[in-house]
Amino acid sequence: MFGGQSWEDDDHILGESVSPEQKSIDDVNMGEKQLRPTLKFLLAFTTGAFFFLFPVQYQGQTTIPLDVLIGYIKSTSLLAVEVFALLVLFAGGILTTITMLHYQGVITLNERTRSVVQPQYWQTSKPFWAFRVIGVGLGLLMFFSVGPDWLLSDAIAGVSWDVLMVTIVLVIPVGGIFVNMLAELGGLEFIGTLAQPIMRPLFNLPGRSALDGAASWLGSFSIGYYLTRNVFDRGGYNKREVFVICTCFATANLGSVGAVAAILEVLHVFPILVALYLIATLIVAAILVRIPPLSTVPEQYIAEPDPEPQFTGTVTDYFRFAFNEGVRTAQEGESVPKAAINGFVDGTKLTGTILGTIMTIATSVLILEAYTGFFEYLAAPFVPLMTILGIPNPETAAIAVLAGAGEYFVGATVAVGADVITKVFVVIVTSAQAIFFAASAPMMVDMFDDVPMRFRDLTVLLILRTALLVPIAAALTHGASAVGLI
Repeated sequence: MFGGQSWEDDDHILGESVSPEQKSIDDVNMGEKQLRPTLKFLLAFTTGAFFFLFPVQYQGQTTIPLDVLIGYIKSTSLLAVEVFALLVLFAGGILTTITMLHYQGVITLNERTRSVVQPQYWQTSKPFWAFRVIGVGLGLLMFFSVGPDWLLSDAIAGVSWDVLMVTIVLVIPVGGIFVNMLAELGGLEFIGTLAQPIMRPLFNLPGRSALDGAASWLGSFSIGYYLTRNVFDRGGYNKREVFVICTCFATANLGSVGAVAAILEVLHVFPILVALYLIATLIVAAILVRIPPLSTVPEQYIAEPDPEPQFTGTVTDYFRFAFNEGVRTAQEGESVPKAAINGFVDGTKLTGTILGTIMTIATSVLILEAYTGFFEYLAAPFVPLMTILGIPNPETAAIAVLAGAGEYFVGATVAVGADVITKVFVVIVTSAQAIFFAASAPMMVDMFDDVPMRFRDLTVLLILRTALLVPIAAALTHGASAVGLI
């Protein structure tokens, strides 16, 4: 499992003799600044950053504008939000079913229908197809309040539907508006380029990998994977770099962290949460890249090696470079209103792929938690550790961390009603686990079969990540609490 030969392929190119070109920032063509694209970049970046990170006072507490907007939508028409949630559930189940029947040869979609349905987007495994369909049935029962009392209780439907579904179906599409402004109109390049000087010394990665991480954090892990795959196919990354990027930096995106923070009612400390989550992610990455299995993956390329030039320059030089990249992307990109609309559409589509799965898995987990001792037995060995680390509600924290390995949102759901310290701790750990067996792990195995990434290696990495994250997240949470930030 840990030997480098496990990932070697004689047909692939060894990168041991590859030497990157040395360049100064002065060698980069900054281009001529134009007012319109500069203003477009600044508008998109400040708007996106404002809604996610700018603290405001609302109803007696400090929160972020996204929380205010979500609260306003809920208070204006909760019924409309619930109907929207049911429609998204239906769309996810129906489109997935059409897609799976098409790929299994049961039905045939013509070219025009395929362009509308986009079956490649909805394709999944048979178990997750079942989860999405079952989620539709559960949604119908909970929306119309029809079914057994044990299912419609506050502990089950009160969390699955009233909290989880209603929050996710709002936060991800609405958050997608501002995330897309950042991702498509220069924010991605600005943040990624600015982070380049730390990537090689801390993580032994090319500077361009900062863009992959930023794509995951601002868009989604799937966007990060596709970007990494594209660069890998062109010889820009070797196998070790691909493995590190996907398992250390493609963690939960900003919108998903916001959705979980909303579910747990801790959006008022969202900027602090994001900072702690990113710090924990970077610390764990700096450790894992230096130990097996990541350190044993060979530096093989599947295409002619095209290593990134190594730039040198001052902090001011890098800021100019990053700003130039942001403006250049904004100039080439769509208008701000179109980016916002596309963000909402993309966020809604993403919600359609996960909502049924989350409904099914979350409801199952909540039923097991409410009516059986399954998770208590499973988490029992870890409760003393949580107690030693000073985490309130140690049993809840242990269950949430374990459940988070299966599905990110479900892990967070377990902590509803817990102490705020526990909630912050759970958000940090589950957000930074990176390897979720309900989504990211299968996608990595499928997309990077030529590395190859295998479930057994991902399982080892998940265990290592969690083992490191738990004490790091506890220390960060207690530190933030001690200085009055949470």
